[in-house]
Amino acid sequence: MLTKDFSIVCPCCQTKILVDHKTGAVVTHEQPERGHKKSFEEALADDKKRKSEAEDVFAQAFREHEHREELLEKKFKEAMEKAEKDKGPNPPRPFEFD
Repeated sequence: MLTKDFSIVCPCCQTKILVDHKTGAVVTHEQPERGHKKSFEEALADDKKRKSEAEDVFAQAFREHEHREELLEKKFKEAMEKAEKDKGPNPPRPFEFD
């Protein structure tokens, strides 16, 4: 049986929790100091930057999707050329092993 209160540290938010050993109730909890709070203007600028970055990523993905068919066709042609160039003997047929 436990004889002392015990302390738990949350792995997600680093909050320290003190639990009573007899009842199992939370006696105290201390949240860690949060960093500097942003002003409204800073938060708005960060949001605009995030939106801009998301639009850039979307535009890049859209361009890649538009040219995907051409890219796949090019890769297929290169693979066919390589297969023709590296053409070796035909693989053994299972009927010839008897």
